[in-house]
Amino acid sequence: MELVVQGILLGGLYATVALGLSLVFGVIKMVNLAHGEFLVLGGYVTSLLVVSLGGDPLLLAIPAALIVGALAYPLQRYLLTPLMRHSTEAPITATFGVSVVVQTVLLLVFTADPRTLNAPYAASQVEVLGVGMRTTLLIATVIGVALVIVLDLTLRRSRFGRQVRAAAFDPDAAGLVGIDLKHTYAMVLAVAAAVSAIGGALIALSFSVDPVAGTGWLLRAFTVVVIGGLGSARGTLAGGITVGLVETIAAAVFGAQYRDVAVFGALVVVLLLRPQGLFAKVQRA
Repeated sequence: MELVVQGILLGGLYATVALGLSLVFGVIKMVNLAHGEFLVLGGYVTSLLVVSLGGDPLLLAIPAALIVGALAYPLQRYLLTPLMRHSTEAPITATFGVSVVVQTVLLLVFTADPRTLNAPYAASQVEVLGVGMRTTLLIATVIGVALVIVLDLTLRRSRFGRQVRAAAFDPDAAGLVGIDLKHTYAMVLAVAAAVSAIGGALIALSFSVDPVAGTGWLLRAFTVVVIGGLGSARGTLAGGITVGLVETIAAAVFGAQYRDVAVFGALVVVLLLRPQGLFAKVQRA
């Protein structure tokens, strides 16, 4: 039971980490290769705010998310959206360039030393019904579930959500009825980057971040999104929990060195047997 609980909680963190990637693909139909850098940037901006202002990292992750989201808005509006007119490959290549630039800047400013967010509860555990739970992972799971619910309700029931769904379903028709596609796409990337920044703060709180950590987290997020179902917020949560369980059980049975083998092996199996994702039906519910 403790092993299962640990896997679920780790999966909650993974869902938070992958949610922004899923949102961008679902609406803009673009694989954002700079997603890992948004995560890392969120961890570093939160760390700077903690050093400058003091206070709880979880609270300061909110202004950090706003800062990262504000940086992502012009990136989509003035660089990536214009490139989308030329080909589908051009914006993906551009996001790879952005990731390299962000990595380089972070290395120059912060060096390669890992950075961790400190909090009184960072190394603590809580016990529920005799099962020990790491506090930071429990918090990450609660935040992940809350973000999925808020994002899902926003996309389904708000005016902005209707505009986003229209832009995702038929961009040409959405433009004809007066929806500003440039603004809508930019807002989608800004929201995705803000959510990713919160995920980055949770990574720094639970583990650590460094300037080149984005690639590893991008691969984990991509695995979660593919297994859960591309573009599905609720599928991303289910996919995150699945990946967390696979990783935790594989580490316990075969050893920690086989975690990545098990996770990416599961990804290959899903791509072969059900390429739309294990939880694709969740998206249509």
